[in-house]
Order: sequence, then structure tokens, then C-alpha cells
Amino acid sequence: MEIDYPTRQVREGLVDFLVPDIPRRPGPGSRSMLPFYNPAMAVARDVSVLLAERTAPRGAAVLDGLAAAGALGLRIAVEASNDLDLTLNDRNPRAVALIQENARRNPAPRITITHEDFSAHVATHHYDLVEVDPFGSPVPFLDAALRSAHRGSFLAVAATDTAVLCGAKPEACERRYLARVRTTDAYAEVAARVLMGYIARMAGRFDKAVEPIMVFGAEHFLRAYVRISEGAARTDQCLSNLGWIRVDPSTGVHDLATESGADAIGPLWLGPLVSTDVLGRLEAKPYMGSATARLLDDLRGEAGLPPFYFENNATAGRLGVDPPRVTEVLARIGATGHRAIPTHFRRNAFKTDAPWDVVRQVYGAP
Repeated sequence: MEIDYPTRQVREGLVDFLVPDIPRRPGPGSRSMLPFYNPAMAVARDVSVLLAERTAPRGAAVLDGLAAAGALGLRIAVEASNDLDLTLNDRNPRAVALIQENARRNPAPRITITHEDFSAHVATHHYDLVEVDPFGSPVPFLDAALRSAHRGSFLAVAATDTAVLCGAKPEACERRYLARVRTTDAYAEVAARVLMGYIARMAGRFDKAVEPIMVFGAEHFLRAYVRISEGAARTDQCLSNLGWIRVDPSTGVHDLATESGADAIGPLWLGPLVSTDVLGRLEAKPYMGSATARLLDDLRGEAGLPPFYFENNATAGRLGVDPPRVTEVLARIGATGHRAIPTHFRRNAFKTDAPWDVVRQVYGAP
């Protein structure tokens, strides 16, 4: 099929490629019949390149299963230094034609392009790393991806239906992710933990466990990069990280709860969101820019801190004081001997291991 729509050339990482020349509005984007390209997810693709290079063995088979314009798969093929064997797949013939042209413009020695339904493809092909990067929710693709996954393989999952996961559409979240959720001050982290928890529960049905390598959120998307293991014992251990929370309306603090508790949120993942071993070996490449380097630094800083964050303005409002600068809050908490650091999930917010009484004091509440 020929490319039958206007295109424009963009450069991302070390790759120059064509994308549909259509107007872009701020936000997660609108569905269309044309291959989708979201420039706001460039940082996520930077991280995917780095993770593929650091976690996949040399010569590993990698699938970009919903390749659209081919940006993610081509970047991994061109930029990762471990000679990966890339397959770019899409069931949309318009996307396949665009991928073929973009692959011609960015030659790499080990690229295969396929035109199949994702679930049918992974039912008959097995990969060491599968990227599931859909428009909207990954739910329709997870069963097939998890069933196909094997011990030691990796699965990368993106979600752009953040309004659902953050609690703005609770009925849709319960229907789609089988989780009860409502909006909280730490809504972005709640969303990430609901997504991670859903992946863990779905994997558990196949006696497979998932270990988070890196789960993060930025702009209008969430990303979860996990390692697969197998066996009942590992799966039970993985599922022990699931739980429920409630939010104290007077403080905004997220506490453990039971499923039957008032306003309970969950089930969601309460374990670590990053592997400090892998994260410590990731470094943004010079051409990737400051946003990716800053994200990695933020994630390293957050590692080891308890789940959930405080939003500065909301916390000050609850305490009846004017919002101080976040840097002042961090310094005051640090002076008490506790850790506190800005969170990547949201500007003007921070994570800390300080208890609520300490947080309250550093805000100077009466």
C-alpha cells in the first residue's frame, strides 16, 4: 500500500522518519485511521532504548508490536548497541507502508516488518522483549503478551488512558482495570501503581510473576517495564505486593486499608517501582537531552522512599498556610534527619520518609 496522506519529517534520537502531517493538540491525542505518533513520548522512547540496551542480551529478539510510524522500534534498532533483532508489527496497512519507508530511510541490519494482528503474532512468535505501546489502554493486548512471555524475558507496557487510571473516570477504571480508584493528591502515582498491579494480577493467572524494572509517568502516559519469571512460588511472592489504600481527607496521607474499608482504593502495587541495580546502570546518551537525564536522576532519588507523594499546594491548603517553595520544604525535612526529594510524577510535589507530624511542622502549621 502506498502512503496516501500528507507526511512531514521529524528527527528523534538518531532517527529521521516520516509521520502523518496532521494538527496536534496538547494532551493524549485523538484516535484516527492514520498511524499515530506522539512527540510527547520521546522521553519514554529514550528510556526504552536505554533499557533494551542494558537488559536484553546481545542479539535478542525484540518486538515493537504496535509500531504505528515505527519510531520506537527503529530507534531501538539504530541506537541500541547490542545488535538486537527487531520486528516491527502493525495490523494497519497504512502503518506498514509508513514503517517500510521509514526503515528504508534508516537502514539497520536486523529489521523485520510484519503486518499482523498483535495477539495472533505473539501466539506464534516468541521474543526476549515485547513492547506494547498502544493508543489508549494496553488491556486488550496484555493477555496475549503475557501468555507468550517466558522466563527471563521483558515486557514493556504503555498506557495513555491516564484519566481512567488517575481516578477521573472511576467506573471505567473498575471496568477496564478491575480496580477501584478515585482522585487523590498523588493521583499520578496511584495510576502507575494501579497499572503495575493489573499487570501483576493478569500475569498471575498464567503462574507468571513480574518484577518492575522501571515504572514511571510523565506528560499524558504511564510506562511499566517488567521482567518475567515463572512458577507458583514466585507468582505468590509477586502478588504479595498488592494491597489497598485509603486517603485521610484531613491530611492527604495514603494509608493501608482493606478491600472493605471506606473509600478503599485498589488493588494496586505497593512494592518498589524500580530496580535500583538496573537504574544505576542507565545513563542518558548525549543526544537525548536534559529531560531524559532529569527523569533518571529523579527516579534514582525516589528509590527506597515510601509509596505516594505530597503535593505542595494541596498540603499547604489543608494546613491553612501559604505554600512555601518546595526547595524550602525539602531543606526543612532534611534538617530533621529524614529524606525528601522532588518526585518525577508531578512538579511542585515531593516524596519523603518523614511522618505526617514532621511534614506538618515544617510547613509551620498552627
